[in-house]
Amino acid sequence: MGTPTDSSSARDRKTRKILADAEKRDDAADVRDVESDERAEAADLQAFLDVNEKYSGHGERRAAALDRTSAKSDREASADDRAELAHRDDADAAVTEDDAAK
Repeated sequence: MGTPTDSSSARDRKTRKILADAEKRDDAADVRDVESDERAEAADLQAFLDVNEKYSGHGERRAAALDRTSAKSDREASADDRAELAHRDDADAAVTEDDAAK
């Protein structure tokens, strides 16, 4: 059976990985938001400048909105991961306090 230090070290590595993955998802979400805004703006600008054409930017705007939805989901998942880590740390602290009181 592993020592408490081994268990703690493995947990620390897992925590760092979860936080790093959450940060990557947040960064990817930020990039998707910027790109989707740029695509929607380009579609609107094209429609505005081309007075002889019927507005055809709905598809681009819809795709941009879907990207924003995906970005929001990624951010929510990242926040959930961080909250779960905080909850786990609180539970671990309570167990440690109980052990110290014995």
